[in-house]
Amino acid sequence: MSGLWSGEYRYDHDGMCVRFTAMITETDGKLCGTTLEPATFGPLAGPDGEYEATIRGDRCGQHVLFSKRYLDSIGNGQPPLLYSGAVDATFTLINGRWTFAEPALPSGTFSLSRVTTRTCAVIASVAEAGS
Repeated sequence: MSGLWSGEYRYDHDGMCVRFTAMITETDGKLCGTTLEPATFGPLAGPDGEYEATIRGDRCGQHVLFSKRYLDSIGNGQPPLLYSGAVDATFTLINGRWTFAEPALPSGTFSLSRVTTRTCAVIASVAEAGS
């Protein structure tokens, strides 16, 4: 699962979609990483605002479970979110649900697709050919 992922999360109540990226590292089934997304809520909301968050969790077979915590430096006081999903057999797509621990808060769905590494391979080939 280690690598760069691109995806979106949606809110159940209104279907609003927010695109985000995730850099995930997996070691012995443990997940950690960071996410970056446009600020659609809180103090930085607007066309130029972005929020970064850390993720920590586990993968067991095809099941993925992780928490996402926005960095304190953004000052939005957001509680951690819980993401639970399934990764496909080729480890290129994850689909699932996100929630807060408190049921009264919003919830929704998410999906992540692995970003291809072909670009890196092409750049390496071109650089090697040029030397």
